Amino acid sequence: MSEQETFVVLTYGPSGIGKTTDQGYSFPNALFLAAPGSLSSIVSTCGYTPKSVHVATIMEATELIESLGQTDKFDTVVIDDFSFMAEQTFSRLENSGKYKGFALWGKMRDVALDFRDKSRYAGINVVLNAWEQAPKRKENGSLVRGGPQLSGKLPEQIPALCDVVLRAVQEPRSKPWPTVYRCTPDPSFVMKDRFNVVSVCDPCPMNLGEILRASGRNVSRHSMVDEEKVETISQSLTGDLKNDGPLLNDVFSSLLASDLPSVFARWTVRDAFDRAIIRRDLQKHATNFIDLGSGSLLG
Repeated sequence: MSEQETFVVLTYGPSGIGKTTDQGYSFPNALFLAAPGSLSSIVSTCGYTPKSVHVATIMEATELIESLGQTDKFDTVVIDDFSFMAEQTFSRLENSGKYKGFALWGKMRDVALDFRDKSRYAGINVVLNAWEQAPKRKENGSLVRGGPQLSGKLPEQIPALCDVVLRAVQEPRSKPWPTVYRCTPDPSFVMKDRFNVVSVCDPCPMNLGEILRASGRNVSRHSMVDEEKVETISQSLTGDLKNDGPLLNDVFSSLLASDLPSVFARWTVRDAFDRAIIRRDLQKHATNFIDLGSGSLLG
């Protein structure tokens, strides 16, 4: 995989909001760097067991990503959860007895920045999931923006390596899935979108695979989800659930009747509908200087 084709993405949000499941849908051919048992939602919801290894520290992750970038075995590496891995790394460095006080924080910074730099040029897609850290004030009154839960200046430095930084939030009005990705010019939270998809469609369906496809990136699929079917279904949709709901149910029933397992039928319909929403909002943005509507996803 050439350097120009790769991307680095960071998503962050509260634990349990669905980030891991979305990465399972979005990157079925990835290698997940995750603790044992942490990917069970992918197995139960997406219908397959992702390839995974347990990597305890950022140093080990950096070495593995560099080595994988020299092969074509995987197109993407997903780190789930980067906040937890950072905590383990800090503990490992502290327990080594080599670093104390400012030297410990300095070493942690060096490790994280080495990961940042090498991931950028490793020749493989890198996706990071992280817990959310709320905005806070320093003793001098200055604001520290909310973002990924990391120590020191890393909540700003790690996102700097990424092409896309998305905040996962609950949105009960979003149907049929009440979670979305946000990317707005919010002074209180770190967000970024060099591909100009989520920043246009905000709030955007929590579907990183379709977001990246809309940006022109090649994101491989699970063998049981047919890209042509996704596109054909999407072309028949408006991106409005009130209009599309009956058709979505009919399409889902027809996929089941074709002996496609329920999890993959649901996956197919999910991607088709999310694609229709994203495509609708991108087209609206392309043809309107100012959007006078009430909002993209919420209608």
